[in-house]
Amino acid sequence: KFDRYRFYNESIRRQLFLEKDIESCMGSALENKEFKVYYQPKVDLKTNQIVCSEALARWQKADGTVIPPSDFIPVFEKNRTIPQLDQYVFESVCVWLRKLLDEGKPVLPVSINVSRLQFCNMDFVETYAGIKKSYAIPDGLLEIEFTESVMFDNWERLTSIVDQLHSCGFACSIDDFGKGYSSLGMFKNLNVDVLKIDALFFHNLETEEKDRLLVESIIQLVRQFGVKTVAEGIETREQIEILKHMRCDYIQGYVYYKPMPQKEYEKLLLQLFPLCAQEAVTVCPV
Repeated sequence: KFDRYRFYNESIRRQLFLEKDIESCMGSALENKEFKVYYQPKVDLKTNQIVCSEALARWQKADGTVIPPSDFIPVFEKNRTIPQLDQYVFESVCVWLRKLLDEGKPVLPVSINVSRLQFCNMDFVETYAGIKKSYAIPDGLLEIEFTESVMFDNWERLTSIVDQLHSCGFACSIDDFGKGYSSLGMFKNLNVDVLKIDALFFHNLETEEKDRLLVESIIQLVRQFGVKTVAEGIETREQIEILKHMRCDYIQGYVYYKPMPQKEYEKLLLQLFPLCAQEAVTVCPV
């Protein structure tokens, strides 16, 4: 069909050069620690307090150039090097948590994204559990997020991995639920702790009754499974009020906080939990 063809032009050429540059720089970028971990807090709708955060990778090259995740993540997925970045971010979080614990500063759980390719590594759980153990991170401080697409790759392996992660002290969550071919039928048999509902469900939440009914149905159903819900990409106070009424558990979005550098997030925690600054605070994972 005609729509399978594309005419080569200058924009395509620039895109190809960008991808090759990103691909060639990844190894040195990891070695030189050009990737920084940002943290986006998740807020409890009942208390309006931060209860945990998500770790997100940001790339700032040595010359100061910032490459957005929308540029480098697809390239790393395409050339199958994304597991290296996953592990880099995970270990960076462990290093930071260990530092906070040693300094007696407030500590809240952190969720870390794991790519679809990471699940193909047979020693995935063993590797992550080993890193967690090497930094003596207490159980309940680390949550592994994986996208719903993983559910369709190898169901038996996924359920086994979730059980193994739980036994090693990790919480587990499904990220971007609703972005692809969602299946609550499959989800009911998966022993996860958290369901993160994708932002696309909330774009018309204030105006479309069908959208509200769908979101509320998802929240109420998984609540009966003992699973917490996180609404992603929330940007307005009106959305917050609707989600409160639906009894959604947590909010992650610009309406509360944007992703922030590690030092900024650490400073925020000290401001919010000043009485806890002399001893570590561990909150159960969401």
